[in-house]
Amino acid sequence: MKLKLYLAAALLTLGACDLQVDPFNGVTKDNLPTVPNALKYATDGAYSLMKDQLLYKGVPDYRSTYARNLHMMLEYSSDNVTLSGTTEDPLFQAATRQHYPAMENSTYVWYVAYKIINSVNQNIESVEEGADPANDYLLGENYFLRGMAYMDLLRLFSKPYTQGTGNLGAILRLKSTDPGKMPRATVGESYDQVVADLEKAAALMENGERRGVEYASKEAAWALLSRIYLYMDQHDKVIEYASKAIASPLLTLTPKENYLDMFWNTPKHSESIFVIKHTLQDDLGDGSIGSMYLTDVKGWGEVYVSDPLRLLLEQHPEDVRNTLIKPQYEEDGVTVAQRNGIPKYFITKFSYQDGIVTLSSPHVVRLAEMYLNRAEAYAKKGQDQLALDDINVIRKRAGIADDDLYTLGDLQGAATVLEAVLQERRMELAYEGHRTIDVFRNKLPMDRTFPGVQPHEVVNWDAARNIYYIPQDERLANELADQND
Repeated sequence: MKLKLYLAAALLTLGACDLQVDPFNGVTKDNLPTVPNALKYATDGAYSLMKDQLLYKGVPDYRSTYARNLHMMLEYSSDNVTLSGTTEDPLFQAATRQHYPAMENSTYVWYVAYKIINSVNQNIESVEEGADPANDYLLGENYFLRGMAYMDLLRLFSKPYTQGTGNLGAILRLKSTDPGKMPRATVGESYDQVVADLEKAAALMENGERRGVEYASKEAAWALLSRIYLYMDQHDKVIEYASKAIASPLLTLTPKENYLDMFWNTPKHSESIFVIKHTLQDDLGDGSIGSMYLTDVKGWGEVYVSDPLRLLLEQHPEDVRNTLIKPQYEEDGVTVAQRNGIPKYFITKFSYQDGIVTLSSPHVVRLAEMYLNRAEAYAKKGQDQLALDDINVIRKRAGIADDDLYTLGDLQGAATVLEAVLQERRMELAYEGHRTIDVFRNKLPMDRTFPGVQPHEVVNWDAARNIYYIPQDERLANELADQND
């Protein structure tokens, strides 16, 4: 029996709706606790929303998945990648920062995030906590999913926590019965809710056994807690939760020789903490994340590594992270081909799962980030040697020679230990959606004056278009949701 979740066709808002299930199953919100495995299937339904192709305003679109749109909105506005030409795909607005309230990708992510939140809310309301250990673990997974969805919304639609806790945050719909018309909470209130959800998730999953890397676990909750506390500049909490994840016997850094495969086949590696797992039936072909980064029989191959990041990596040719970059050469085998004057340096981080060019299961969080989160917290606490110890773990794994590891007397060109940490984050976590928020939450400018179709500008940390507009559909249905400037 496979339980399928559907939301009511008539939406009061993008985020307020009722749970419906297939009639032949006879499962409702009220009798869900009495149906064998119903909570498991309902929870799996919430996970599936991250990768399923859902109708966009009643129209099918092979590009419409939460994972793809979220990735492009987070990464394409950064200084890590460059778009080599114009496109009708809504990723163009993310890359060029030409945002508007009716953008398809921002509307879609908002819609699906609240769809996940609503599903989770109903799952939480349907089961009594403490009655069954197996159900308690599944409840923990649901709290994790809600916390993660709100974190995604905050990264896209709200200013960073470090720029002011009184700024506009998310609409905190925490019950399925909440009214459709609700105002946005503050950034401070929203971040506190993410922390509460993830801490609750970790507690509920403390004594259970994780179902797989594609499902939430206490390690995944610890990992996202280290990230949210990093965004909040609460350094001791970052260190606490990153250290918990690092100490887990389930997690180890993938060795250098398997580095490429760790991205190409993320579910198989112990560095992966939580991934959005795609199987062969989920392969979207030209609508996949990897299709924009690579042409190898299949794929558009229109987004390349930016010059600044590529030159940074090339300072150490032995760095294994260079192998994620695949140049396309002219017939002479020496000259790198170009598109619109931009060298074709393809990115393979989201390709080749099980040998399929366009198939991948992208990381949501992995162990390397934990070392880098902790390193940044140490640096901001003035514990420079501990910070360098953590980033040197990552550099050693990358194959960088011992003479080029950081020391207090030699930061390899970085002006400060914090700058060295942020530079290492840029190289290790490249293309994974971290760079933009890393720059702006630290109140730094972003230099985008490299070749590409994006405006050639240095973006200030407080620029209005560092975040996206609240979708027009939400505003039309919910006049209490104030718009971003």
